[in-house]
Amino acid sequence: MTKVSFVVTVFNKAEYLPLVIRSLDAQIGDFEREYVFVDDGSTDRSVEVIKECTKDAGFAVKVVSQVNQGASVAHDAGVEAATGDWIKFCDGDDLLAPDATRNLLAACTRHNTEHAWGDLEYFQFGGDKDPLDRPATDLPEEFQSIDDGLSFFIRNCPANSTSMLIGRAFYLRAGGCSKALVSPDQMLFLRLFRTGAGVHLKGAVGLLPDAAPGRLSSQKGRSRYESVLALYTLMTEAPGISKRHQAEAYRRATARAYRFDRRNHGKAVSGHLWRYLESKVMVPAKPETRVYAALGAFTEDGSTERPENWKPAAIRKMS
Repeated sequence: MTKVSFVVTVFNKAEYLPLVIRSLDAQIGDFEREYVFVDDGSTDRSVEVIKECTKDAGFAVKVVSQVNQGASVAHDAGVEAATGDWIKFCDGDDLLAPDATRNLLAACTRHNTEHAWGDLEYFQFGGDKDPLDRPATDLPEEFQSIDDGLSFFIRNCPANSTSMLIGRAFYLRAGGCSKALVSPDQMLFLRLFRTGAGVHLKGAVGLLPDAAPGRLSSQKGRSRYESVLALYTLMTEAPGISKRHQAEAYRRATARAYRFDRRNHGKAVSGHLWRYLESKVMVPAKPETRVYAALGAFTEDGSTERPENWKPAAIRKMS
């Protein structure tokens, strides 16, 4: 029987975890399961809550504890500890829709691929309505096979790791997450699609709290910096990508930098404008240098270097 490892990354999520674990328990489908929780140096009762909520589980439950190193390192640690054929990620404050795993597995089988993702919706944490009180849906007939997922995720990243199902061997072959980044999401999608085709399941598989504190997406400059740094990393790490994808990443980064600089720093004329205009007519011999320069649009002082508090804990500990 197919085995799914549910990998949950946790940093101070004690109040969310009972509901998160209930969403794991509610997963329907014909598969064996294990839970792998990676506690990334929590200082609250997260580990105690995990143990209390899983004490009656009739399958393997693992808790991997590490000093705080960031979500990307935590994802890799969870996959390393997992023994399942498939990895189903879930952030420590996100929920899985009851049919998420079953439908994502079916999508991979139908399209003969090793990774799939679905859509995300929001729920009100602590509201009157139970977010898990939703009927399981039949497997949709409509899927979106992404012929060029690398181009798709260079342009934007409309999902996070909670929306993913990935074959464990494929994850390792793709290189997993980058410890240079706080968020695992866009870089992981880019590495997956650099390695092989995936499929998009049209339907909600993950539920995100509408007001969870500390999410990177709520920090505009830092999140935009991360997205462009992901593109720079893609362009400069091995294995390489095609010239076409290099050009797409270059154009995306320069456009994002110019628009952010204009809207948030009030600079109508700047080096980011000239790089943006240049990208409309040509691709330089080394486009990655322009992408690196674009990073300066997102910091307060215009530096391409990240502020220390923007760096993932794993990097801060090395500096």
